[in-house]
Amino acid sequence: MVGTRAVAAGFLVFASVCGVLTRDVSAAEPTAAELQQKFQETIVSSRLVLDIKEGRLSGPGAAFLKARAGASQFVFIGEEHGVATIADVVRAMLPDLSAAGYRHFAVEVDPYMAGKLEALLRAGGTDALAKFLAVDGQQFAVPFFNWSAEAALANAAVKANAAPALWGLDQSFIGAAYVLLSDVAAQASTGEARALAAALAAKAKGNLEFLGKADLGELQKLRDLLSAEADRPLAQLLDDMILSARIYQPFVGVDGGLSVYGANLERENFMKRTFLARYRAAGGPKVFFKFGANHMMRGLSSTHVPSLGQFVSDVALTEGKAAFHLLILCGPGTKAGDLMGNAAACDIDLAKAVPELSTHLDAKLPTLFDLGPWKDKPRRWAHLPEDLRAMIWAFDAVLVVPNGIPAKPLK
Repeated sequence: MVGTRAVAAGFLVFASVCGVLTRDVSAAEPTAAELQQKFQETIVSSRLVLDIKEGRLSGPGAAFLKARAGASQFVFIGEEHGVATIADVVRAMLPDLSAAGYRHFAVEVDPYMAGKLEALLRAGGTDALAKFLAVDGQQFAVPFFNWSAEAALANAAVKANAAPALWGLDQSFIGAAYVLLSDVAAQASTGEARALAAALAAKAKGNLEFLGKADLGELQKLRDLLSAEADRPLAQLLDDMILSARIYQPFVGVDGGLSVYGANLERENFMKRTFLARYRAAGGPKVFFKFGANHMMRGLSSTHVPSLGQFVSDVALTEGKAAFHLLILCGPGTKAGDLMGNAAACDIDLAKAVPELSTHLDAKLPTLFDLGPWKDKPRRWAHLPEDLRAMIWAFDAVLVVPNGIPAKPLK
């Protein structure tokens, strides 16, 4: 047994150390000007420029990305949607990702439409996709990949890998309801199911709010008609559509269902389940992701639900593997596009949100910052907006794209 005298002596040593630490921290309290200068030093020490030459990344930033991807099981690319230049940068990453063993590209599309997207690209590239999207009622069926730069990215990923290269993990998109129901109408094994699906498809055509405001009873009735073994894939599609309808309800003004928080949670959980099923079925391969930044964050997403990125990162941890989270943001002069082809300002104005960063951004080339050193010195950037601080904690690196071109519809 340890004597009381030894315990007392140990306590005095502990108290003494604590006192020294307390006095040192207090004595070393930096001024705001000193913190600002230290933040500049952190920025400079973490800065890496990259270039794109002959469709591949090059330079110090490219070497950093290649090393981190090679050491990881999963690469998460969190972005602001609608910037064609971001898609072009990711496409230039593909050769290094392929060389590192990544064969699957997880995308923010539902599983059914991701399969259709890949089939179109394998059959005829982006021309085949453009023809599909040109059909009345189908122009918004494949979110984001109806943009030319995103379509080129998906096509490159598909052509570089065996099927299935694309893993769709998301809920059924509200703009895809007509296509989904039309496929059920064409493929269901019974006349009653085909007739009901055709009637619902007619209601959905041209109505971007249909899925959120759909009669869940009618969707469930259609689901019940798909009980034959031959209809199992269609039954799964209807299950996904019913869940997606519930998720959309609070966003289109339907009361009595899920809250906004509940809908976001259901969506994120759906993506996690879908990923895990695909990952296990494929034998645990390397996967790279490109989603909106809130889905790729560690911890809680910007919608305050446990993120997909955190879940998949934990999967890597359980396997003794690593994950790399990369945030890509608009730099000066960059514009984003919407699904209708309109251009607008990006959500985050870096020059305004992080003015210290502006002088360290290359005017023409993407600039990368390793956020590891930032996290070791959080007081240096404690003055930044709360949403920016959350992203710094949630990602391993940030890549800033200057003079980015807004996404344009595929034609």
